[in-house]
Amino acid sequence: MNLRFLNLVNVKSAVDTISFRNTSSYKQSVSFIIINILVAFLGFVRSFAFMKFLDFKELGVITLIQTGAMLIGFFQIGLINGGYRILALQKTELSEETNNVIFSYFLLISIFLTILFIIGSIAGLFSDKLIISLSIITGLFLLINNWLSNTLIAERAYSRINKANSVSALSSLACLPLAFYWGIYGGALCILAQPLVFSLIVLLSGESKMPTKFVFKISKIRSILHYGFIPFLSGLFFLLYVQIERWSIASFLGTTALGNLYLVFLISTLWILIPTSILNLLFPRAVVFYESKDLHGFKNIIVIHTFFVIGYCVLVALLIFVLLKPLVAVIFPQHSPFVKFAIYALPGLILRSMADPISVVLNSIVKLKPLFWSDIYGLILYSTLIVLLGTFNLFSLTTVLICFNLYFAFKFIFLSVSFLKLRKQFLPS
Repeated sequence: MNLRFLNLVNVKSAVDTISFRNTSSYKQSVSFIIINILVAFLGFVRSFAFMKFLDFKELGVITLIQTGAMLIGFFQIGLINGGYRILALQKTELSEETNNVIFSYFLLISIFLTILFIIGSIAGLFSDKLIISLSIITGLFLLINNWLSNTLIAERAYSRINKANSVSALSSLACLPLAFYWGIYGGALCILAQPLVFSLIVLLSGESKMPTKFVFKISKIRSILHYGFIPFLSGLFFLLYVQIERWSIASFLGTTALGNLYLVFLISTLWILIPTSILNLLFPRAVVFYESKDLHGFKNIIVIHTFFVIGYCVLVALLIFVLLKPLVAVIFPQHSPFVKFAIYALPGLILRSMADPISVVLNSIVKLKPLFWSDIYGLILYSTLIVLLGTFNLFSLTTVLICFNLYFAFKFIFLSVSFLKLRKQFLPS
């Protein structure tokens, strides 16, 4: 990102602009980040317990269950993305209507998936009905969890989201004995517990998140999708990338090899948690500043975001280099041979985070095509590389991670070039 666009205002000025000097706002923002770190730590504990209780093949199956749950995200078609931006404007009547539309759509998705599951069960398409049903239920609650998180973040209701995140993470941790006694099924229930408990806490707290009526109007859906469809397509292509990555490894190398990368998947998930928390803090403010034509405040937000991402990437990469190998050797010696794969993945993780400030700019000014095309071209590149690896018998965990790094490098370069082309037109000095 070209920092000349940012005018290189100092960070103190930028913080003042977005009202972090307000003590209450500052404390809530800090507590939001701290709780996300604690939730990440609890996620670490849960994943470490899986690594202790389950063998590599079972870890591979757990990964496929999580991947299957992610597939449910395909069905939201962009309503969560668009609804989030609408809620960020903080207009009460519009927010309530949007909430009703999205929950009504979730109900229809649930009915559709239930029918598909019944048909598949009758036709004998599923080798393990319980695993499939747990994947579907987890996927549905992940959708609800995602939407409810967005509503609370858009309203800056950080104390409520902190409570729900803390209790749901602890609930998932409390289910860990199930993984010990019931293996894969217990692990799947641990994964389900977190979005389920989070959703119940928010919906039953009695504070305006429960839908008030069924609303399914095409005109309303279209208005939400105006902001959300292209970001959804971008997310869809990323989910497709994940599916190609996981299923190609399972197909060429087996589920045990997928389990060998469990540490990489764990670190990848935890890597983005804090940057995502910061993004969620700043994006609603960025939207409000841009819509109100306050470009000074908008640019300052991007300053904060950019400096944070750079500092975060440097610090965490150093910690992984220094601490990961000895930590794994002490706690999970069976995973020690695979620490190198986490190191190999660092360039891709860094480039993924470095693209976040550009994404905030493009989403705020509703110039979404660069995001869309970066994902399309990135997926084509990645798929081509995977096919070539398989064709020439070069498929291995190392070459897959090289493709991982190339995928995120391409996306970062594409978005950077697109930003430079747009900045003078939409963000004058």
